[in-house]
Amino acid sequence: MMEWSDRHFRAFMRQMTRRTLLYTEMKTTGAILHGEREQIIGFSEFEKPLVLQIGGDDPAEMAECAKIAEDYGYDEVNINVGCPSERVQKGNFGACLMSTPDVVAECVSAMRAAVKIPVG
Repeated sequence: MMEWSDRHFRAFMRQMTRRTLLYTEMKTTGAILHGEREQIIGFSEFEKPLVLQIGGDDPAEMAECAKIAEDYGYDEVNINVGCPSERVQKGNFGACLMSTPDVVAECVSAMRAAVKIPVG
């Protein structure tokens, strides 16, 4: 969830329980591939188990980001197909992907082929 499940929130939630899977804020493929990676997807081992939620619509980029997530030590990757914000839809990901299930399927297939961690 954008601007909500940041590192501080996840650390707080983790103090409440170790028996839940925590998710990052959605990170776009562009940010992961071209941004300051440690700042964008870095996390503390205390936050684990942890899922990186990725926003994008290009299977090759999604697969590359999934591999980066796996290399960083994430426990799972998740494709954002639920965010209804206009900003996200302009990037052609989030909820608008529900209208193109073939694209979602291609992304999932590419990501699963690239990593051993679960893809959801």
